[in-house]
Amino acid sequence: MRMRSVQGLLALFVLGTFACESQIETATQSLSEEPASYGQTEEALSSSLYSPWCPGGGSQGPTGPTGPTGPRGATGAQGTAGAQGPAGPAGAQGPAGAQGAPGAMGPAGPMGPMGPMGLMGPAGPAGAPGAPGAQGPAGAQGPAGAQGPAGPAGATGAMGPAGPIGPAGQQGPTGPQGPQGIPGAQGEQGPIGPMGIPGADGAPGATGAQGPAGAQGPAGATGATGAQGPAGADGAPGTNGTNGAPGPTGPQGVPGPAGAQGDMGPEGPPGLIDVYRVAVEGDIGMTGTLIAGSYQPTPSTPATLTVAAPEPGTYLLTWYAEIMRTTAVPGAMFAARLRDVTGSATRGFLRDGSGVDNGAVGMMPNDTDFFATGDILPFSGSMVVTLTGTSQTYRLEYAQSSTSPNANEVLRARRQRITLMRIQ
Repeated sequence: MRMRSVQGLLALFVLGTFACESQIETATQSLSEEPASYGQTEEALSSSLYSPWCPGGGSQGPTGPTGPTGPRGATGAQGTAGAQGPAGPAGAQGPAGAQGAPGAMGPAGPMGPMGPMGLMGPAGPAGAPGAPGAQGPAGAQGPAGAQGPAGPAGATGAMGPAGPIGPAGQQGPTGPQGPQGIPGAQGEQGPIGPMGIPGADGAPGATGAQGPAGAQGPAGATGATGAQGPAGADGAPGTNGTNGAPGPTGPQGVPGPAGAQGDMGPEGPPGLIDVYRVAVEGDIGMTGTLIAGSYQPTPSTPATLTVAAPEPGTYLLTWYAEIMRTTAVPGAMFAARLRDVTGSATRGFLRDGSGVDNGAVGMMPNDTDFFATGDILPFSGSMVVTLTGTSQTYRLEYAQSSTSPNANEVLRARRQRITLMRIQ
């Protein structure tokens, strides 16, 4: 609000000075002819023209006390626009032909008189500033902590350890903040005075005439296209160049550094330490009287492995045999087993009753007897056993389920093998 009041006073001072420099008679005559358009009397004009702002007036008396602010004056009517000056004459157009020199710029038209500025309304009173808020009382400061005891003085030369620092005192509470003061009311803004009449724009000077452009000459005639000459004969092919001699072998590069040694692999399985085995390869027949309802080894040459005093340790036990049933008792069930004689336990077992193709008595077919009859069944297996060092016996045994024993061959076996390998 105060900034706008100062700006209004500065504008009034500048415009008042300009009015003093102009012809007072012209302004008086204009106002006397049309006093109603401005809403002012001659007395008001006389008081405004011969105000103390003009430098030609009398000396200014001492400043009296400031009177009370009067009521706001009515806003003056806006003055009429001044008449526009006449336009300057247009320059004559130059003759055609060569381009003429640019014509001289015509004189600028006279500027119209500036209309008088309306009186500025009085500035509104400035609002009283609000009272500052009361500041709250400062909080009480907490007591300072007790200083710790000083450490003992060290001997001359070496510095002794510093004593412990005492605890910091407690910080006092922050005082409450005082209330904020009420802001003062803003003063009313005074009215803006009427804008003066803008002067008329001067007439633009005449533009000189532009000469005509020269005529373009005619284009020349296009020449005739010449006939294309005949194609030349192909040249003879050149001879192939000889291969160059191979270059010398380059020097051998420097061997690279040896790679880093890899991590050691896992420990392999233990090697074979001891082996005990028995193999009865012959084709041996068994009668029904021998094996009916009872397990028996092959007669005359049993497949039995006995180890008198094996080293204590872990062993791998494996076995294998080929078995064929004959036509003597074709429907009977037969069985085979690997018997741990020392431990009185069966380590492997086979039982068959299919009887699809029974072989002839006296001989089992070989691998090249494609048209001989007889199904040959393999009996094999393996297991890990632990021996303590005492004598150990393993044996292959056979049996038949016939209730009427037959004196003929009912079963044959060959390639009976038992192996005991120490692995740990």
